[in-house]
Amino acid sequence: MRHILYTRLCILLGIILACSCTKDIKDVSEGPSPGLDTIPFYQKDSSAFDTKAALQVLEAEKRTEEQSKAGISEEIKKRFEGQTTNSRMPDPWTPPATIKSTDLPLALKDFPKDVFGYPDWAAAVREGLIKPKDSIEGTEEAAVKDIFDKDILFEINDRLMANVVFSHNVHTYWLSCKICHPAIFIDKKGANKFTMYDVWNGQYCGRCHGKVAFQPKGFENCQRCHSSKKKAKG
Repeated sequence: MRHILYTRLCILLGIILACSCTKDIKDVSEGPSPGLDTIPFYQKDSSAFDTKAALQVLEAEKRTEEQSKAGISEEIKKRFEGQTTNSRMPDPWTPPATIKSTDLPLALKDFPKDVFGYPDWAAAVREGLIKPKDSIEGTEEAAVKDIFDKDILFEINDRLMANVVFSHNVHTYWLSCKICHPAIFIDKKGANKFTMYDVWNGQYCGRCHGKVAFQPKGFENCQRCHSSKKKAKG
């Protein structure tokens, strides 16, 4: 008798389990799903737990973001369309245009020249080719006796770039101290902070270099000022 009851109970439990399983069987004819479509005990229709809905939301957000980026790009493009850049900043690594001897004034053709064909005024003085006067008033004044013979080291904030040695001797041969101090350079150590961009734009050293002195661009000319190599560390 107990055996019969046990058998009937097993059959009944089997029927119950079979019915409950058939409720969770899903149709896979649509293809493989990237994850669980539903989790029974979470809120129904929530995209956080519905893979298909979540993917749709994600795709919609991506499309919105792409459209937004495209709109910004178009706005920037329209803003700059038709505008011409009027930058006076020269390319520092592009050498200055080379001057041919035939293009120089007759008085300068026999002058010593730099690698770009420009007159090398300092070399002309050293070779005794010119002797500048101290005045243009018609009468030569007494020569300046107090040429300041002291070099100044400009430390460059770049470990790969050589420091600049500024020769007062070369400059005070031509100029008086008041031409540069204090309007262009403050005569105090550490008081003059400037970059090569300032020089290329005609400030500081660029007040003369690039106009009446050699141009501060081109690798060969760079070395004329950046002549003090830094000591290797390590």
